[in-house]
Amino acid sequence: MSDQTSQDQDKIDEYLGIIQERILSPIQNTELRHYCTATLLLLFAAIDDLGKLLDPDDTAGSNRRIRGFLDYMGGDYAVYKKELLDLRHSLVHNAINVESFLSNTEIGDDQHLKRMGAAGFIYVNTSVMYTDFVDAYRRFRAGIQHDPAMLKRAANRLEWMEEGILDDLGIPDIATPSFPPPVQFIYAK
Repeated sequence: MSDQTSQDQDKIDEYLGIIQERILSPIQNTELRHYCTATLLLLFAAIDDLGKLLDPDDTAGSNRRIRGFLDYMGGDYAVYKKELLDLRHSLVHNAINVESFLSNTEIGDDQHLKRMGAAGFIYVNTSVMYTDFVDAYRRFRAGIQHDPAMLKRAANRLEWMEEGILDDLGIPDIATPSFPPPVQFIYAK
């Protein structure tokens, strides 16, 4: 592995680690998993995060990135990507679900992403969607290590931020913002 490839892999690993730490672990290990809206908001953020690394277009907007990653998840996620994107917009912009039936129970797992009721809304089981996302996340993580072009494209969309970058804002007499932790961190450009 070349030094540049190793550096690219380090950026990807750091970014994917943040998704694991800040999105997947809280859903898996806390009471958050019992709240459908909160779970979906985090999952849709992670779907957009990975869609940004996956999409071949550097300038792709969030709608395209989300649809692309739902295609990557496959199955009914690809079939119902429009409805899932509408659900995401409803939750992000209003924190109100008016697009689907939501549940996090084990009962009805087999109905996940099926149309229900007279209005034909889809049923989204957030526990199933979490599990399916984790499978896609793992597949993405493994796939990027074996695809040099995908690794390079994704790494080019990430940038290291060094400690102290915000130390001197150069603006007197304003409230001081909370700074990131005093370590290197990674963010998507």
